[in-house]
Amino acid sequence: MQTPLRLAGALTLTTALALSATACGSADKKAACEKLQNTIQQTSRTGMTQINNPNALAQTYATGAATMRQEGKDSGDGDVEKAANHAASAMEKLGSQVKSAAGGNPQMPDSTDLISAGKELKSACG
Repeated sequence: MQTPLRLAGALTLTTALALSATACGSADKKAACEKLQNTIQQTSRTGMTQINNPNALAQTYATGAATMRQEGKDSGDGDVEKAANHAASAMEKLGSQVKSAAGGNPQMPDSTDLISAGKELKSACG
């Protein structure tokens, strides 16, 4: 039961935070949105290889979240920074849920925050 749960968490990350990196506006904003997209994709790819190791998966999400926060800050755009921070928090929450599930609290990850953050990122980068 735990492996499908972790797999669901990794898939949720990919679908909820997928965004178009075709940002309008400044070059910094466009570059930041492209970096955010790459970070999301890399975190998802790495996470998919760690579905049997919840601690490593949670760490991957935490590392991805820290990177996203910095990329949002570097964007020079308040909306992108806010959206990146929201997405980072949602990613960390997902990592906590995966770790908790592996510790004997099996429940499906709540993707509400991730979906909301994904929409916010799309809006900020769109």
